[in-house]
Amino acid sequence: MKSIDKLRPAAPADLDALVELETAVFVQPAYEPMARRQFRWHIGNPRAALIVCERDERVVGYALGLARTGSHYMRFYSLAVLPDAQGGAIGRRLFEAIEQAAAARGLGVITEVRADNVKLHQRYLGLGYVEFERKPDYYPDGCAAIRMKRAFTAS
Repeated sequence: MKSIDKLRPAAPADLDALVELETAVFVQPAYEPMARRQFRWHIGNPRAALIVCERDERVVGYALGLARTGSHYMRFYSLAVLPDAQGGAIGRRLFEAIEQAAAARGLGVITEVRADNVKLHQRYLGLGYVEFERKPDYYPDGCAAIRMKRAFTAS
């Protein structure tokens, strides 16, 4: 029987799984993993959209979007999928869930991509995102970031 992936808002009971997932996916020095206290804050923050993907009652992925008061955009902050769950549609579904959360609030999405991640940069361009800024020395290892955005119109 095939497993069914379920997307849902993160809950306090997901903290351990989120921290485990974060440290499995984001390895220093390229990335600085989020701390437990940050996840705890985002779960209770009404301006955050923290969505998890659950497979067989196990959190295998998450996506986080943050909406700042007064901004016209939600910042797509982070997405992670456990290595043994990668290669399917989980990442795409989580990213789409953040876009939907932003659109439901009448917001566009802003994201950044490592300048050396050509594949992801091309994917964002294909989804209608446009570059608006380059930030040198953005990531912990010194890699630059390309900032991109996409507006959503009310339907």
